[in-house]
Amino acid sequence: MGWIVNEYNKNDCKLVYIDIESIDLSMENLIDQYIVEICFKDSSFNIKKAKKYIKDFVDTDDEDRKKGAVAEFFLHLYLNSIDMKQECLFKNLEENSPKKGFDGVYKDTNEEVWFVESKSGTVKSSTHKSKVQEAYRDLKDKFSSTTTNDPWLNAYNHLKIIDPNDSLLDKFRTLSDEYDAGNALDISEYNLSPCGTVYDDNKTYFNSKCIADDVFSYFDGREYNKCFSICATQRAIKEFEDYLKK
Repeated sequence: MGWIVNEYNKNDCKLVYIDIESIDLSMENLIDQYIVEICFKDSSFNIKKAKKYIKDFVDTDDEDRKKGAVAEFFLHLYLNSIDMKQECLFKNLEENSPKKGFDGVYKDTNEEVWFVESKSGTVKSSTHKSKVQEAYRDLKDKFSSTTTNDPWLNAYNHLKIIDPNDSLLDKFRTLSDEYDAGNALDISEYNLSPCGTVYDDNKTYFNSKCIADDVFSYFDGREYNKCFSICATQRAIKEFEDYLKK
């Protein structure tokens, strides 16, 4: 497999470190298995269309936009691969962009809901911990109702397309009303998944246990119900772009 995964746990916080080394045949097969689900949540579309959507978006001179989208895609890939249920679309409803209120909303196998935020940077200017910190702050802003866009209405619109009968819709509708009223939510009642991806072309060695310890130290005293943080090292963006062209 083209990635190596390590898991760590401390109290109510779980950290997964993923080193994405290459897009080998097994990784291509895994992407093929989930790419349509990630992009469209509609099996009537095909892999070719999903590849084209992502290729059109990452085929840009805007490196931050490209890296942000690829980082987010691989988080969706991992979460789908561990049988978490995707309650959002990778494709935005309003514009040709994967950006939305939350980078992801998922249910685990116990039907608990998780809110995902993805941040990325290069090894020259970022650490996994700094990106996770940025993602947590972004989530906190959304729960504080201080963002410029209503994340709950966006989440509602995504889920309504995926499953118009999902009981979570009522929750999102209520939370959207709270946002309109400017009411902050108690973030300690929600499950958060702040994620950080670092791009590295130099085969830098990262000690996953040290990364986990650093991230756990940051989360000491932070507010959340449960936390599931994913740290990724992306070394195969060019190989991923080559895969999209096939």
